[in-house]
Amino acid sequence: MRAVLAVLGRSLLALVLLGTAGALVAAGTELPSPAPRAVPGRAVAVPPAPTVLVCPGPLRLPTELEPGDDAAYDPQFDTAPGESVGQVAAITARPGDGPAADAALAALGSEEVTAQVVAAGETGAVRVAQPAAPLVARADAVEGVPAWLAATLHVRTEDGDLRGLVGAACQRPAAQSWLVGGSTELGSSARLVLQNPGLTPAAVTVRMWGASGPVELTGGEYLVPPGSERIVLLEGLAAEQARVVVQTTSVGGLVTAYLQDSRLVGLVPAGVDDVVAGPPPATRQVVAGIALTGGEDADAAVLRVVAPGDEGGAVSITLLGPEGPVALPGGSTTVAPGTVLDVPLSGIAAGDYTAVVNADVPVVAGAMVSRGAGRPEDVADRAWVPATAAGAGPLALPEGVTGRLVLSVAPDGETVGRSTVVVESSDGTSKERVVGEGATLSLPLDDLGDPEGLVVRTGDRRVAWAVVLEDGDMVSVLVPVPPLAAQDRVAVEVR
Repeated sequence: MRAVLAVLGRSLLALVLLGTAGALVAAGTELPSPAPRAVPGRAVAVPPAPTVLVCPGPLRLPTELEPGDDAAYDPQFDTAPGESVGQVAAITARPGDGPAADAALAALGSEEVTAQVVAAGETGAVRVAQPAAPLVARADAVEGVPAWLAATLHVRTEDGDLRGLVGAACQRPAAQSWLVGGSTELGSSARLVLQNPGLTPAAVTVRMWGASGPVELTGGEYLVPPGSERIVLLEGLAAEQARVVVQTTSVGGLVTAYLQDSRLVGLVPAGVDDVVAGPPPATRQVVAGIALTGGEDADAAVLRVVAPGDEGGAVSITLLGPEGPVALPGGSTTVAPGTVLDVPLSGIAAGDYTAVVNADVPVVAGAMVSRGAGRPEDVADRAWVPATAAGAGPLALPEGVTGRLVLSVAPDGETVGRSTVVVESSDGTSKERVVGEGATLSLPLDDLGDPEGLVVRTGDRRVAWAVVLEDGDMVSVLVPVPPLAAQDRVAVEVR
């Protein structure tokens, strides 16, 4: 009997304690738990990543139906396409002491190789004429070093509503892209293209800023299946935006993004170009390859700036010309948060320039140059120039183009003095040039041999460069994509 009573007493005590604990939890008081044991982070070795570049696709009219569309246009009011001649050029180069890599090009979403780059010595190159779809270039690392790979789209259209010269460097897929350029006002089209070269779907969020601040988009979220692209006509989401800056953010996979910007003045073509991604917001941006004519065309050239955050601030713009820094009227100004500002580049003598933008708050920047824009009775063309990440790297060149390499040394407040730059051509030509601090040097492509591509070698992070392409009254600017940095270990933290 005593044993039974003892068992009952212990059971009652347990119930009381359990009820007390439940009451404490219900009252919002948690019972103490063991402190988590700290697990130190560690560096984990990883193989070097392959270099992947996705090229913009062929030019498309704004009224051209996309796969799956159920709308139709009255041919009487449809636009005239004109005939385009396009090509994609690709090169690989020696990143340092090691060899250049081989590379393969294939259509987006296809495993069938369209063309190959076979490195012979220090470089390798290939060109693909009239690609019918966006191409993806891929090169594996060599001897533990990421490949130096560059690819470029070039399209020339003689007539029609898309008349103009398009030159765009193929981009690396990223979780975030910033596109500075374009317009959705009457007569203009901003065709946003989202490309997913990966194996998983990517959910992409699109944000836009305009002349009056952030733009509310109808929708703004898009699913891009693996190995495909998604087209969004921004004029259908936010019309009458004279100045546009776009940000794309992807989850689930890395994507590339670009804007096909085209414009008509009445029935007269006024230019076409692809707006490709530039660096993310920063308090310093550098835009190289601003080719001004000094005449009526210069009146339409602008430098575009936006502070996409919640705060605005002061912005100072300096132009670096052939003889050094040049004062820009209106170069010191302020930007309101989220308001896209176009700073005119009129009144500047003809020449090639680099713009250095310094701001109190993070900004993104780009430039637009034009040809024929000051003559309303004539057709015109224009080129959008993204900001650049300065430094060494390769750039592929299309066949049969004329133009010049533009080199600048942008002061950074840390390093002082001129810089020595080595320019190598894919045909084996190598030239050494000295560029003064705060100055811009232009080298005709004809003086650099007959290159399928260029490699700029420098250890100076102040060196910014681009290639200006000109064909009669048509213009485009190629800005290099910086090579992947070597990284054999990543930090892993356990939480």
